Amino acid sequence: MAWPDFSRTVLIGSIFYSRHKIVENHSKGIFDREKAEELISKQEELSDSYGIEGILDVVAETGEAIVKYIEFVADVTDRPFILDGYLEARLRGIEYVREHGISDKVIYNSINPINTKEEIEALKTSGIRNAVVFDYDPSYTSPSRRILLLSGDGKKEGLVPRARKLGIENVMIDVVPTDIKSLGEVIETLLLVKSTYPFPAGCGPANVSYYMADYLKEELDTRILVSSVDSVAQLFSDFIFYGPIERAEIAFQSAYVVEEVKEGLSMKLHEFIGERYD
Repeated sequence: MAWPDFSRTVLIGSIFYSRHKIVENHSKGIFDREKAEELISKQEELSDSYGIEGILDVVAETGEAIVKYIEFVADVTDRPFILDGYLEARLRGIEYVREHGISDKVIYNSINPINTKEEIEALKTSGIRNAVVFDYDPSYTSPSRRILLLSGDGKKEGLVPRARKLGIENVMIDVVPTDIKSLGEVIETLLLVKSTYPFPAGCGPANVSYYMADYLKEELDTRILVSSVDSVAQLFSDFIFYGPIERAEIAFQSAYVVEEVKEGLSMKLHEFIGERYD
């Protein structure tokens, strides 16, 4: 079963996302195949060069588009990839990977508080065994409340038990930041999650730069902003959604520096337990 190596922080770059310039038509999934392959090859070259695993977050807006994206990605890379996007696209993606026998190559994004009944039923028979658990709800933002979101609180079903019921064997817990101030809370949550569950835990610091005030974006150099936020998040993360795949070079160079720092830590709080959870 395809599953990333989390001995060092895994970097996840998004491709075919909304307004991605290489996509000519997001509804029909028409894109520049040559440019897409160049971007994927560049991420894999950086991954090999720095010894840090990199995988793709394949994002689609429609069912027609996700089929074309999955066909392409499955053909050009042997690495696992994340199935992501709008609900319509995810549902068609689930169907497609089941029909073509590549469910074991996919990491589903995500098991979350608002999964629809249709989505849950589709996952039950999908053969997908890898998934991201999206540990965020507006009413569960504190570290302790996020643990309740994962485990259940008597009112809501926990996301981890839900994943198990759906046949998910391998879980990545995404502790979601919403802005730069939330990043401190996210770090506390990562440490708490790691002390509670034996799963890789990480986050998407790209959200921080997306939602940063416009005046700060104008003041700060994009490369410095991205590398700074990624570095802070990575110190305690097993994986990072670093955003658009065009940022791969910044992400991998920054990650390499942080991994060297992490090698010098005597307290390995940044590492997940790595045992099977039943």
